[in-house]
Amino acid sequence: MELSPHLLQLADEAWQLPPELHSCWNARGSYNPLQFVLRLRPDVHAELESAGDGIRAASSGTFEQAQAFSTYLHETIHWWQHVGSTLGLVLSFLQPAHAHFNRNRLQETLNRVGPVKSLKSFAQQRAFDGKVDAEASGQSITYVLNNWHDLEFFRRLTVDPRRSANAIQSEYFESVGHSYQMAMAITTWLVSSTVDSSLLALPDPRRWEDEFRGLRENKVPGFYWGSPVALPPLGAREIFEGQARFSQIQYLYGASGGNFSWSDFSQLGMVDGIYRIAFDQFLKITGKEWPATPDDPLVGLFLLVCDLSINPTEGFIEDIRVCSEFVEATDPGYRFLRLCREAKKLGAAAFNSVCRYTAQEYWEVSDLLSRAIGQTNPREIAEKVVAWGERHEGFKSLTDEDRSFQFLAANLPIRMFLARFLKFQADKLAFPEFFCWPGMLATSHRKEDRDLARALTLMDEHAALFVDKPDGDVYPRFMPGRDNAEVYASFNNFYAWIPTYELTRQWIVTDGSFDYDFFWLSSKHTQDEMKRWASNLFRDCYGVEPDAFKTL
Repeated sequence: MELSPHLLQLADEAWQLPPELHSCWNARGSYNPLQFVLRLRPDVHAELESAGDGIRAASSGTFEQAQAFSTYLHETIHWWQHVGSTLGLVLSFLQPAHAHFNRNRLQETLNRVGPVKSLKSFAQQRAFDGKVDAEASGQSITYVLNNWHDLEFFRRLTVDPRRSANAIQSEYFESVGHSYQMAMAITTWLVSSTVDSSLLALPDPRRWEDEFRGLRENKVPGFYWGSPVALPPLGAREIFEGQARFSQIQYLYGASGGNFSWSDFSQLGMVDGIYRIAFDQFLKITGKEWPATPDDPLVGLFLLVCDLSINPTEGFIEDIRVCSEFVEATDPGYRFLRLCREAKKLGAAAFNSVCRYTAQEYWEVSDLLSRAIGQTNPREIAEKVVAWGERHEGFKSLTDEDRSFQFLAANLPIRMFLARFLKFQADKLAFPEFFCWPGMLATSHRKEDRDLARALTLMDEHAALFVDKPDGDVYPRFMPGRDNAEVYASFNNFYAWIPTYELTRQWIVTDGSFDYDFFWLSSKHTQDEMKRWASNLFRDCYGVEPDAFKTL
């Protein structure tokens, strides 16, 4: 029994943001957060398909199949990060938000200045002619551009702060605090307009405005234009990759019966580069040495810290407690550092706590650490989200739509992802250990207190909605208990929105002609067919053909 490099994801091949849009002919697997697709290389697909339909236990197939499944698990965790965690859900909504939230202002811009691309260059050139109401059109364009940049700054600062220098130096950048405030406010309004227009469940962003205005006026660091910018040494990118990679390693370790050492994984580059940055920070802050084995309690604690880091609540699930502390309460890198420091203070109560990888251990340690940093614990988060689906009609509708996989047409991508988020949190409330430590729970190694069948059922229920096949095209994943025809219809309806999102982005910030490269979705149509399809969808939304735009 040995590890096969061709079936395992190697260094620097995984999810990144901003992503390089590509299929998986070189990488073993990827999850693209702008296309919402999980991809696997054809040879990995072949190994998984050789095991038969459905998710299988590692002991029921060959070790080569288990290795292929570990890559699939790695990418599935990236899917969970983007649809099951609070931070990831906000990140998944940023691209749709540009079109949904700015819809009226974009239409107003069209009505006043006509179809011009890009709005960013148009604003920079101040290309208003005498026939146009300069003040009104300028306000609309400024509104759209400021919103676009605020969301993009939030994305870059939370995901990859180490490479955010260009964002901070941008003429559109006001402050870290402003970007975070606007991202959460826009996300909340987007969700509100979809299922909770009266804000019966969600916090009301208007309640924060006066306090944030006071922070700007009083020159509180991090909240005013020109303020010094302090950033953490890691962000969601490093946390996401560490969480996915160490879970993958735990799965392979369990599938081998505990026979592989760290050196076996190291020889394949599985604990190098981006994959170990978060774990190295964890060890540095806690003062701990590298653990003896992948199932050591220290690895379990690290994965729990990752889970807590990417699940902030303020501004989306709950009201903001103290606006001046909002960035530290929300930013995944800051949360990670704070949790590591508190774990060190707790000592044995944290370091020796994850021994059997059980629900009890998860709830106890997550509560200890959450309280230590003054934040809501995962049980309370899940209970609140589940209560949305039980008490509020808009969220109840999502639960029903997810059960049948028949989604209302209005804001369909938002509805679909919200429904998956509700289901994820409900199942996490019932089986938290699986979503924190899937690599341990998805094998029969160390059998005590394991419910392997339940873990594999949850893996199937929460697999990515959209996947590629060996031909490189994207297909819906047919889901347990749903009619395949309904799943396929929802898949088509979902991807009918994606060209509008992408072309709207290009309209706002990309100069030159529109790019209609949607071959990542399907290779079975000509360039003209793809262009016609995307153009028609854009025209249906805005009332004008992309070819009618004057390009700058």
